[in-house]
Amino acid sequence: MESETAPELRWDSEPVMYAVWAGKVQQYNPSSTMNHLSHFALLGLAGAVGTLLRAGCTTLATRLFGVGFPWGTLAMNVLGSLAFGLIVGLARTRGTIGISAETILLVGLLGGFTTFSSYAFQSVELLEGGHPFTAAAYVIGTNVAALAAVWAGLRIAGG
Repeated sequence: MESETAPELRWDSEPVMYAVWAGKVQQYNPSSTMNHLSHFALLGLAGAVGTLLRAGCTTLATRLFGVGFPWGTLAMNVLGSLAFGLIVGLARTRGTIGISAETILLVGLLGGFTTFSSYAFQSVELLEGGHPFTAAAYVIGTNVAALAAVWAGLRIAGG
């Protein structure tokens, strides 16, 4: 099922998973509560693996290139964006990755590794969808808002 908006959440209904990509909500039903819980366990495990990969990548880049430039973060963002594109591309063109595995890889693994990959993908989707001004507003707005939020957080915390 695809729709433009997510349906109302109900706690008394059977577990239903939703993935939102390219502005569409895709629904898939786990066959049982155990499958639902297993999916979330795998999602969390993938996030932990992504986090460990991020720490390892940062450590390696710092050892190789020093601390004068955030090479580890740059590498994670670019590699994460490449992986995001590959996973979505395989899912779309070949159907080789199911929506459950896609969610685990994109939200879990790459979510732990970098959230920049989602941002980059959504920006490209807006451009490819014929919305260049929305894409530009998203890119500029995200960067300005994120920088302002970091600045505000530092000021609030007294840093």
